[in-house]
Amino acid sequence: MAILSSTVAVAIATLVGRVFTAMVPLPNISMVFLLAVLFSAVSFGKWLAIYTSLLSFLAYDFFFIEPLYTFQITEPSELLSLIIFLIVAVVSATLAGRIRDQARATTERMIATRRLYEFTWKLSGLTSIDAVADGAAGEIHVSLRRPAVILLNQKGELSLAAAWPPEDSLDPTTWDAARLAFARNEAAGFDTGSLPDNRWHFIPLRTQRGSFGVVGVARSASNDLFDAEGRALLATLAEQTAAAFDRIFLAEEMMAARGAAEAERVRNILLASVSHDFRTPLASILGSATSLLDFGEKLDAAAKTGLLREIKTEAEGLDEMVRNLLAMTRIDAGALEIRRDWIDLREVVERVINLAKRRGAALTVEVELPRTLPLIRADASLIEQAVGNVVNNVVSHAPQGTRLVVDAIVGRQSISVRVTDSGPGIAADILPHVFDKFVQGGGAGGRRGGTGLGLAIAKGIVEAHGGTVAAESPVQEGRGTRMTLTFPVGSPP
Repeated sequence: MAILSSTVAVAIATLVGRVFTAMVPLPNISMVFLLAVLFSAVSFGKWLAIYTSLLSFLAYDFFFIEPLYTFQITEPSELLSLIIFLIVAVVSATLAGRIRDQARATTERMIATRRLYEFTWKLSGLTSIDAVADGAAGEIHVSLRRPAVILLNQKGELSLAAAWPPEDSLDPTTWDAARLAFARNEAAGFDTGSLPDNRWHFIPLRTQRGSFGVVGVARSASNDLFDAEGRALLATLAEQTAAAFDRIFLAEEMMAARGAAEAERVRNILLASVSHDFRTPLASILGSATSLLDFGEKLDAAAKTGLLREIKTEAEGLDEMVRNLLAMTRIDAGALEIRRDWIDLREVVERVINLAKRRGAALTVEVELPRTLPLIRADASLIEQAVGNVVNNVVSHAPQGTRLVVDAIVGRQSISVRVTDSGPGIAADILPHVFDKFVQGGGAGGRRGGTGLGLAIAKGIVEAHGGTVAAESPVQEGRGTRMTLTFPVGSPP
């Protein structure tokens, strides 16, 4: 097709030249043929332009040099003109073809650079090893027009991470080339000095921190050569892929280190909290028990009853703290066992309030629940613990005389139990973290600080049931706090 187009261009130049010669005699009609030569050079490259130059040389001699319609040349000046024309045409064809090739190469480099930028940008947004491997294999396949695979190091052994087109397994000879490239940290396979007869070409994925695996490309269907440009592009793509893997591995290491540091911090806080919060009630229990043992005969009945009540109260507090610690451990481990059944939130709230009153809550408590409450499918003991932790948080931190209101809002798909107090409220910097572990807001008039786990446990229990928790402070006139526990409503039997 290209040869035909070049031949037609020469024919058109000949026709135009004949028309111009018939209309206006021109001193040098060869310029018309140079247009055909330049057309072929720009459109099809150097070699077809040289073909066009030779064909134009013959056409010019045959149609425009006396004697016409022969290839004979009678005048030396005409021969010189033809030779000069041929030289100029060939040189013009060569230069135009070279400019065309350079322009095409520049365009290809620009496209390759843009694809490399897009590839790097795409990898930078991926956050998992599998996603990076899949994205890199697909890009290498598209860029090099060859099948591509990525093998990653898994505890000293290579494993297939991604392949494009999709591949489930590789033959033993391919694995040999991949392992050799990884072990020697150099290219192996076809077009290399190591296993040159192999169908695949592997290079290591390495950074300054080490080698993560290998990337390989297969021979093309036409079995063409793997030129220097292709090898350079593969090396660049492999370098960017290795950098992406390095970033993900480094992020995982940082997360692991951060998790270890957080675990150590939590452990230290827990030990400090437990040692502090257990010391006071244990000292009280020990003191009361010692008094009963040493001075029991000298104490009247009221004093003995007071000491026993103090022992009971502090023991109940210790029991609550131990329950909270165990519950938090189960929640963190994902081992919270939920025994679901249809329960009435009114009964749960009443049991929690009665228990708080029996423990001597110095608050004005009001329960303002609707007359009818839909049943929810939940674990009664866990829900009671969640609501109890919220109520006990108010009892522990609010000053005496605080008004505590427990009400509920019934929606179409949920029930929200609200615990509202008229205390001083929660500081603005603590409010967003009030349901986090070991967060203690304190409070004027509060009798004890606790371990800071009660609200965190309430949140874990409610979320395990598919609900949500929220805190609001202040509630009215710059005071008060409202804790809201929202539970989904099912269809009771």
